[in-house]
Amino acid sequence: MLFGTRVRHSNLDAALERSIARAGMGGVRYTRRQLYYEVCRTLLPQSRVVAAAGRVTAVAGSSLTLALRRPHPLWIGAMSASLLTVVPFLVRRLPFTLTPPLTENAFNEALAVYRANHGDPPGLLPDDVPPSIALNDREPDLYDYGLAYALVCQDATIARMLRANFLHMEMSCAILSLEEASPLPDALVAMLMRGSAPRILLLHDASLEGLRFAAAAATLLDLPRGFRVRALGLTPMHALRRHLFAIRRPEPVDRLPASLNLIERAWLRAGYRAEVAALRPVTLLRTLHRVVRPAQRRESWFSNLRRWRQTGYMSWPE
Repeated sequence: MLFGTRVRHSNLDAALERSIARAGMGGVRYTRRQLYYEVCRTLLPQSRVVAAAGRVTAVAGSSLTLALRRPHPLWIGAMSASLLTVVPFLVRRLPFTLTPPLTENAFNEALAVYRANHGDPPGLLPDDVPPSIALNDREPDLYDYGLAYALVCQDATIARMLRANFLHMEMSCAILSLEEASPLPDALVAMLMRGSAPRILLLHDASLEGLRFAAAAATLLDLPRGFRVRALGLTPMHALRRHLFAIRRPEPVDRLPASLNLIERAWLRAGYRAEVAALRPVTLLRTLHRVVRPAQRRESWFSNLRRWRQTGYMSWPE
């Protein structure tokens, strides 16, 4: 299900200020592209879309009931009230995507006005991309340590954003862009080989380029034998279920991965693509931290009793 949306943004300056506060919540650093999608969420929140879709579906259901059965008026009112309550709950769980309600040119103009009046937004990373990271200029003893995995991002700005928020220090991993990791630096390969099971994690968009990058990552990165590759990027179904803003750029599609279902294939053939930047900055950081380093499950009270019996606690010794 695809919802083409366009809203009138008469008060874009106020929406931009609210979006800046939300994007940088908790001192998070973010990119211009992430701020653009945050403004889109402010102008068109999902609650408004779900409520509008629920009202339309409820009215359609009530009209169909009137046409087929013509029931008692009191029963009609009860049914309409129940539909208005249940339908938004169901619509929220349907897979659909949204088109941005704001053009990039309008966003750039609003951001230029904000900078002229207030300066750079707090937390916004500079637009100029620094040169690729140089591992050869680091301390020599740094390479004596091992790394369990490295995170390779399709978007260079996302890699900069993750490093700016010190995610590589929290997760003890290397974060590189696709350009920086093609091929993987020898020093980083040596650090990964010192680990027990070296892994390469891929963060890509829900697009044709992102899926091709995930499929040909071992060749693009020139990985040695024994390195495991795991894709953490977005898929079309992720974008549909999370109701991310997607951009439509029709282009010819020749081959698609066999793992995609019919809905995902139709979504890609229609020219839709969802970027990792469409996720909230805080959500992206928390999701990566949770997926890469999942929390250990706490043992239940019953399992502890079973363990105590095996160790002799409150039981006769054997």
